[in-house]
Amino acid sequence: MRAVLYRVRSVLLRRFVATVVVTFIVAAVCGVVIAFGAGARRTSTAPDRYTASFGGASDALVTQVDRDKPRDGEVAALPGVRSVEAISFVFGGLRNAAGNDLDFSLVFTGSLRPTGLRLVDGRPADAGNEHEFVASRSFVERSHARLGDKFGLVTETTEQARQNGFDVTDPQGPSVSIELVGILDGASQLDDPTPLVVVSPALLREPDLGLSESLMTIDLEPGLTLATFRTELDTLPNAAGLTLEPGVLISQAVRSAVQAQARGLWVLAAVAAIASIAVLGQVMTRQVRPTQDDRHRLSSIGFTQSQIIAESVGRAAIPIAIGSCLGAALAVTGSGLFPLGFSKVLEPAPGVRLDWPMMIAGAGFFIVGLTLWTFAAVGFSTRPNRSARPSALLDAFATRASSATAAIGMRLAFSKRGRERGSVRGSVIGVVLSVAGVVAAVTFGVSLDRLVHQPFRYGSTYDAAIGDNGAETLPDGLADRLDADHDVTALTLLAGSQVRVGTKSIPILGLDPVRGDARPTILDGRLPAGDDEIAFGRVTARDIGAHVGDSVELAGPTRTQAFRVTGLAVVPGLGSNDGLGAGGIVTMGGLGRLDATALVTSAGVKLRVSRHQFFSSIPELAGLPDEPLFMPPTIVNVSRVRAIPYVLAAVLAALALLTVGHVMLTTMRSRRRDLAILRSLGADRSWITRAVHWQATLLTALPVIIGVPAGIVIGRLIFTAFADSMGAVDDAAIPVLLIAAGAAGVLVVANAVAAAVSQGSRRREPALLLQGE
Repeated sequence: MRAVLYRVRSVLLRRFVATVVVTFIVAAVCGVVIAFGAGARRTSTAPDRYTASFGGASDALVTQVDRDKPRDGEVAALPGVRSVEAISFVFGGLRNAAGNDLDFSLVFTGSLRPTGLRLVDGRPADAGNEHEFVASRSFVERSHARLGDKFGLVTETTEQARQNGFDVTDPQGPSVSIELVGILDGASQLDDPTPLVVVSPALLREPDLGLSESLMTIDLEPGLTLATFRTELDTLPNAAGLTLEPGVLISQAVRSAVQAQARGLWVLAAVAAIASIAVLGQVMTRQVRPTQDDRHRLSSIGFTQSQIIAESVGRAAIPIAIGSCLGAALAVTGSGLFPLGFSKVLEPAPGVRLDWPMMIAGAGFFIVGLTLWTFAAVGFSTRPNRSARPSALLDAFATRASSATAAIGMRLAFSKRGRERGSVRGSVIGVVLSVAGVVAAVTFGVSLDRLVHQPFRYGSTYDAAIGDNGAETLPDGLADRLDADHDVTALTLLAGSQVRVGTKSIPILGLDPVRGDARPTILDGRLPAGDDEIAFGRVTARDIGAHVGDSVELAGPTRTQAFRVTGLAVVPGLGSNDGLGAGGIVTMGGLGRLDATALVTSAGVKLRVSRHQFFSSIPELAGLPDEPLFMPPTIVNVSRVRAIPYVLAAVLAALALLTVGHVMLTTMRSRRRDLAILRSLGADRSWITRAVHWQATLLTALPVIIGVPAGIVIGRLIFTAFADSMGAVDDAAIPVLLIAAGAAGVLVVANAVAAAVSQGSRRREPALLLQGE
């Protein structure tokens, strides 16, 4: 053992610079991987930590879908209720001191808790003073407002709101002067970044105030279940107008987006860790594995095979251990970057965070993984006469090569000499893993981009949605005028309501395809054709355990009816329902079986002209803003994490190029004897150049041929599962051009490195090349 330790110390001192370089390479790679792992952990726990810092979520959320004053007093009187806080949506808008309408904000009145926002500056509005309000930070930034600024609040009457929603040119409701006293921010702005203002609940004392739905957060008595509370709610008059959901501070859409980001970081960390072990293992092995000559010399002075292995592993263990620990320390400095992007809003304690479990686990993973890789590689290389056995498969291909340079390049790429430290098999496996990871990440990323930019994939199968403006019905005669308009190529009328399956409230959408095809995208089965049929969104079907062919009982506002499930569809968003994977679709007659009071509120149209041109041609629509189609919050949040796959692809591509470059560098240096022999046999410089480029091309092409199909399959499987989880169209894209460009780039880099490294060997005389052998 003393001889082994002496040998380890003397070799490390003699190769001090190389050892330091390898140590810092291990530290840098280890630090990046651990930082991403710790960032994934910090991101995945952010929603729960945010909720805890906020004081926790309510037990239940009741939505009052009618347009009456909030019924919080009736709900508070129920025996199982401890407290109720309500907020109501107001049909109104603000005007600044200059008299300009600020039509970009939504107006509410009531308590702050249902908004999911918290006060970050100023003070709350006085509950008894209708002249005070608080606003979201997005409102303050967009309106350039400051605390103390005064605005005019203009509202609609109840009848105006019922008839026209927001499309009112002369609001006749109460008008009051209000002062900004506080600024809000929080997680709900991730669902909908629309600026909002919350006026003191004293505004509800105003007569004839146009209201839409109200939200009530409920704290229940200990032990009371939602099912029992639903029974209590049903004792109230018009209980069908009260929907019940579990109380949440951070919506499922935001949580899903955060978890998608966290999963992306976990995948990035895991794949990078595996690829890093393969790449760094190759680097380490080529530094410490003894050549055949080294083994002969050590054996001649009494070293056993076990001692030779121990000496090599010992020389590797020191830079591995030091580099891994340094990497864990470096990871801490980057912890302040996480959570990334939109998720930063949910981090209750921004800044540097010391994650001891992840640091210890990450450093331990690299120490154990790299040490075991080195031990296996060194141990395998000490098997007697291993290098003397030629590969029959390689010989078969080489003898059938199209040219002598191709045959020599193939042997240089896939054969191993006793003096060579590296493993051809290990190098190929490392590049295959990296290439497959890059292709999978790019496939997923391109598919994600397509999901975000093609509206039919998340439910918008039309060019414009007309009438979804808060009114109870479409203006009289508008549907007929749309049907008669030659610029409308397809028209579908829509109406919405709420039903229950057990205690679960489900938004339901009634469709009337008047002409053309603007119907929702079907994922499985078919859309309903009869009045007793329904198609669910994939998420809702999963939640209630419904499958195509099943019969479900739906309790509507006026009647309870049985429906047969005919398919799974991407549900269009309408009103308060974001659609996508949530809700169900029935025929207009089917909706009437459940809610006899349901009216057509919206029309989806496909156009042969631009939306602006079309809106200008219809009197009821003239002057309305040409707004983009509705994008569900889930898709909005997905769009915020689109960069993650490309970051992963960039990291893996760098590892692949590092592997290829390192293999070519070490191979060229160890093949000086072979090149000298070829020169002695008459091969000129151009002949050697062609052989070396064949070597680089073949060594790179094989992993590409294996890794690209594997990566495409993996990327498609991951995206399909991801899209299914939200209920979107789940077919993945295959970015052929990007993949081809990436493969060509790897080949170019490999050939460039080979050309640069072999330049000296091509120019020097064979005698000089053999002088040091």
